[in-house]
Amino acid sequence: MRTFGRTIPAAAAVMLTVLSTVLLGVVSMVTAAFTLAATALIVPGTGTPNANIVAGYRENADNYYIAPFNPLCTQPTCTLKGINYPAQFWPIPLPGWGGLSGAKWNDSTGQGIQALDTALQLALPTATPQNPVIIFGYSQGGNIVSREKSTLGGLTQAQKDALAFVMIGNTNRPNGGLFERLALLGTVPIWDVTFGLPAPTNTGIKTTDIAFEYDGVADFPLYPINLLADLNAIAGFWYVHGTYLAPNANSDVGEIPDLEYTAPELNAALTDPKNQTVYGDTTYITIPTKTLPIVRPFLEFGGFTHTSFIIKPIVDLVSPVLRVLIDTGYDRSLSPGVPAPFRLIPLLNPITLTVDLINAAGQGVKAAISDITGGKVQLPIAATTPAPTPTTVAARNTSSTPTAVSATPTGDTKLAPATAPKLSTTSDPKDTDTKATDTKTSDTKTPDTKTPDTKVTDPKTTDTTGPKQDPKPGTDPTSDQGPAKDGQTSATDKGGEKAGDKTKKPKKDKKVKTPKAVKPAAEKADKPAKAAA
Repeated sequence: MRTFGRTIPAAAAVMLTVLSTVLLGVVSMVTAAFTLAATALIVPGTGTPNANIVAGYRENADNYYIAPFNPLCTQPTCTLKGINYPAQFWPIPLPGWGGLSGAKWNDSTGQGIQALDTALQLALPTATPQNPVIIFGYSQGGNIVSREKSTLGGLTQAQKDALAFVMIGNTNRPNGGLFERLALLGTVPIWDVTFGLPAPTNTGIKTTDIAFEYDGVADFPLYPINLLADLNAIAGFWYVHGTYLAPNANSDVGEIPDLEYTAPELNAALTDPKNQTVYGDTTYITIPTKTLPIVRPFLEFGGFTHTSFIIKPIVDLVSPVLRVLIDTGYDRSLSPGVPAPFRLIPLLNPITLTVDLINAAGQGVKAAISDITGGKVQLPIAATTPAPTPTTVAARNTSSTPTAVSATPTGDTKLAPATAPKLSTTSDPKDTDTKATDTKTSDTKTPDTKTPDTKVTDPKTTDTTGPKQDPKPGTDPTSDQGPAKDGQTSATDKGGEKAGDKTKKPKKDKKVKTPKAVKPAAEKADKPAKAAA
């Protein structure tokens, strides 16, 4: 009994211990599920010292550029923390840049590096691949992030796996960044600007570097001798560089990235393999611009003056050729990850350049025609040939007016000879119909039946089947002999009576049956004659 009594408390203690362990495991799993998130340290660009108070700034940085390449940093599971620093550039007098009273470049970026490093040291101990830290930099912020990255090469591989970098509009992009193009200048004392210092690509930390094509800060020409490319890059700084995170509280109304990219279009361009190049630990993405920055002032002028219907076709006509000429200021075969300061003279293939210019000219013509025609490109069309005119009498009769057909059996029926169309005008077309009916009636033959003599014996009657002479001046064109005198019957009246006789004679012959449709023709023949009288 004592043994049994001691066993019960021991078993209860063991069960309690097991349940406690299971409960702690479940709690830890639930806690881990709720705490599984990423942290994004966002270093803003020049003119934005505090990204935390600018509506849409951090959110667009995450949605546009961080989340597509770091799926764990999707809102609301990603903590977005702005890194505050002066973000000024003495002595440039642009809004927010400080002007003559602002901080110089090295001072501003130095404070930014210190603030970023402090925030990173706080987040790094708890960072894991499931709870990563993403460091984001824009423009001057890209310079800060690039320099911070160069100090992290000594981290352990586990720590590197818990980190990621994303840079947009980076001044220190190795091939294209303006500060690397001017690397030969080194540090300018009065200006207090240090050029060079390209973003490293050998740290083993996942990095994504994004730039819009022709951005004057991140995609400046390699050959400054190409003045057209230089002007286009300067326009790119004005029109493109400040739009990466639009729309936000600092952007203009209606502004979007590159002024033309919607969020879905931007995402498609970012994930398109044709726009990506991998070099070392960095994936470089260059987003094509839809419109050359150098032509945007002309398009704006057309919008202000309501002359876009004239200016846009001209701009679209020359843009393809301009793009070919501008691209000769770059070397796209060189990876964006290779540091490339300014070079003097480009090596061009004249044959390739000529072919490209010819093709571009054709594209410009099509685009201009499309603008003029409302979106439909109309190329020269071959002249259409009209339908051939019928050459046979039967074809002409079929295509024009119907021909009266006799009701007599058609076995031995002969067609009436075709008469040339008359050029003279008649007072009533019914007169012509009457004559055509008389002719067909007199020419119709039937088997074993003699056709009654239809010859007109009255000398005053004019033969209706012969050629008709033009009426003399002053006479009625409806009568061959002129108007009938009082008490005298005109030739047309007699012709009408003869026609009436012809239609009555076949009725005496039982073998010949004349259709009733002929009789109204004889009655109608009197009407023109009465009108003339």
